Amino acid sequence: MKGIYCANEPMMDRVRVIQKDHPITAYYFTNLYANMERELPFPETTDQTAWQQWRSALRKRLVCLMSIDSWGALDSVPAYEVLEESDHERYVRRKITFETLPGNYMLAYLLIPKGLSSPVPAVLCPHGHFQQASLSTVEPSLAGGVAYAHELAERGFVALAPENAGNGERDVPAEEVYGQMCGGCDLLFRRLNHLGRDLTGFRIYELILCLNLLCSLSEVDSRRIGGAGLSGGCWLTQVLAALDERVKAVILSGYFTTFAQTACNGHCICHHPKGIGSVCDMTDLSALIAPRYQYVESGSEDSFYPPEPAFSIVKRAYSLLGSSENFDIDLFQGGHMFRGTKSIPWLADVLNDRLA
Repeated sequence: MKGIYCANEPMMDRVRVIQKDHPITAYYFTNLYANMERELPFPETTDQTAWQQWRSALRKRLVCLMSIDSWGALDSVPAYEVLEESDHERYVRRKITFETLPGNYMLAYLLIPKGLSSPVPAVLCPHGHFQQASLSTVEPSLAGGVAYAHELAERGFVALAPENAGNGERDVPAEEVYGQMCGGCDLLFRRLNHLGRDLTGFRIYELILCLNLLCSLSEVDSRRIGGAGLSGGCWLTQVLAALDERVKAVILSGYFTTFAQTACNGHCICHHPKGIGSVCDMTDLSALIAPRYQYVESGSEDSFYPPEPAFSIVKRAYSLLGSSENFDIDLFQGGHMFRGTKSIPWLADVLNDRLA
């Protein structure tokens, strides 16, 4: 099946005739991509065996493509150390650190509701490209919209908000940055590219360890794990849930689109593993999550991240699997933000009731 390329959709580059006297190379590769057959699109069938074979094939391909399993054992459970602890009305917030590789440390905020008498659902909350990184998910005053880890802990869920590699406190200190591209995702992408590795793959490796940590906690019901993310956190949540079926329900906010649209809009390089577009599209990642639960958020003013044609394509996958009720969208008036008005109650209902 060809790559997803719909010229009538917003913010998508056009197929063009290349002029001999003005041979723009980007146009050539756009045309090439538009006519490319992707290797593993989701199957247009209701046959469950075909779907299972496709899931197995695409997951193996993605793990290899993003070199996820090259870093170490995916079943290891990190032991964490508490750096800070603060008391909130309905939960305790701990800033924690743990090794994901020898000598490589992750920071995260672990929010534990008060007064638990039995294990409760948990939600992994990757952050987007915000200056305050994981703090933007736990501090309402710093959030892009709703501080979703905070809101979920307020509702009685354990929440874990990790600091992405290369962002926030895990970025190069400002005083060491000599140029515009000497830190953050760009530097890590280049370093990992030189090593023959992938940044999304490394972040997913670390998030798998975060899932292992969550599932090991006595406060957590490991059968009811969710994910929520805005922007770059949406991307990571989508990829993680596609690969790891322990994640039963996700909120995908502010970055539910297609690779053709992300390339046209110049989104961060960290969202573009080498070769992934020849294997699948972002819609196929969400089809890997199906028939598990997905809720998409998209603001009317968030024009750089158009949800069509992606939403309609993934809706087709859910329809083929007879689970259309497990996939929904909130098209709200607003910009690039985690709204949460409909999605958080939806996730609470799924984790507390539908998966109970």
